[in-house]
Parts: sequence; structure tokens; C-alpha cells
Amino acid sequence: MSNGFDVTAVEQRARTAGYQDGLLELFAAIVLLSIALMWIASPAFVGIVAAFIVLFGWRAVERVKERVTYPRIGYFQERPEAPDSTARGMLTFLAISFGLMVGAVALSGDIGDAAEWRRAAPVMSGISLAGGFWYTATRSGFLRHRLISGYSVITGVLLWLIGTGQSYEGVVWHLLGLAAPLAAIGTWGLIHFLRTHPLHDGVIDG
Repeated sequence: MSNGFDVTAVEQRARTAGYQDGLLELFAAIVLLSIALMWIASPAFVGIVAAFIVLFGWRAVERVKERVTYPRIGYFQERPEAPDSTARGMLTFLAISFGLMVGAVALSGDIGDAAEWRRAAPVMSGISLAGGFWYTATRSGFLRHRLISGYSVITGVLLWLIGTGQSYEGVVWHLLGLAAPLAAIGTWGLIHFLRTHPLHDGVIDG
């Protein structure tokens, strides 16, 4: 009789536990809201602000996890994935997203019209963000991340269909439309996590 156990299954359960606190969704909502507001205020600085928030904001999330999450469920260090493989996957998905946006513009019959490119921008936004959430779903195992991924695609396509292309308002609405449910899901997740994972005796909160 074998005494072996499934290491992959153990890692998946530990990984899933680390995603249940709702902090990922709250962080994503803050990032998307910040990008949307910056897009409205000064589109030229959107990339800089987004990079700053993503690079340094996650450190703040990790600090919160150290004070709230890890004392309740313990700390789990994931095995890092191969950087080359991850980078190829991201670039491939972005290329597919861009190709589908080009296809959406081509359907209009006027590829040279800048308004059609602005109108189709939510398609690329929707599919690109969907890829990120789908990848997260493969790590977390949560249905909610797959649903968010599908929601991102559907809203991106709908905003393309009803958009005018006069500006990038479709992208802004797409970001805001994702930030709202993410904030709600993250808040519920955090409250539920705190209620179902009280601190053990002798552990000081924060």
C-alpha cells in the first residue's frame, strides 16, 4: 500500500486558500478605477500610472496579507513559473487580443477611420483583462474568476457594438464596469474570510 500523496493537489489547496481573502479583487478594482480616472484626466500618463500602481501597489497588498491573511491560514510560497513561458503566454494573448480588435475594425469596412479604432478598443481591453482573470482562475480554482473573465469579454464586445468612437469612453466604461463588481466581490470575500477564519488563541491581529 502506497503512502504517497498528490503534491499538486496539496499545492492547489494551499494556493486556493491564499486567494480567498478577496484582496486580489480589491487590488484589481483599485488599479482599474485608477486607470479609468487617469484616462479621463490625462490619457498621456495612463501607462506610467498603471505601471506604478501595479509595481508598488502589490507591496501594499502583501503588507495587508502579512497582517490579516497569513496569521489566520499560514504562509504559502508558490513555486515560481518559468519566466520565458509566462512572458510568451502574455505576449501571445495580447497579440490575439489585438488581432481580434483589428478584426472588429475590419468589420466596419473602414480600417483608415480612427473613430472605428477607438470604438473597437474595448474589444482589446475586454479580452486582454479576461486573459488575466482566466489565468488567475487556473491558479485559484475559483469559479468567480472565470465568471469575471467572461464578463470582461461580454462587456468589451457590447461597448464596441454600442460605441460611437468619438473618444475612448468605451474603454473607460469597461474599466469602471469591471472595477465595480470586483470591489463588491473583494469586499464580500474579505468580510467572509475574517468571519470564517478567526485568529487562533495567542495570535495578535495586526
